[in-house]
Amino acid sequence: MSDEKMVSVLADIRNWVRAASFASVRKLLETALPDEKSRMAYQMMDGTRTMEQVRVACKMSPNGVVALGQRCTSMGLMELKDDKKRVRLFDLNDFDLLEAGVQAAIAKPKQ
Repeated sequence: MSDEKMVSVLADIRNWVRAASFASVRKLLETALPDEKSRMAYQMMDGTRTMEQVRVACKMSPNGVVALGQRCTSMGLMELKDDKKRVRLFDLNDFDLLEAGVQAAIAKPKQ
């Protein structure tokens, strides 16, 4: 099988898996992130901010942010990178789990 064909087949499989798992991922996100503060913190953990920046922006305790990151990682909602940063795997906007005003508050920092 050519590389081009294999990429096409893998993209097809990825799309079917995405569609089939949408409802279960949404439910898992709702369970793990029951309130707006935890959702905002999760959304901010995109690999561009430190835990301290997330903590301050969300007005959470240091232990609360670390616990959220550990819980989401163990539930398969985040991954731990080689540099020890926890990075979310899902964008909450795709699941309509962020209130309208929150997105502006967590806009990516200027580089």
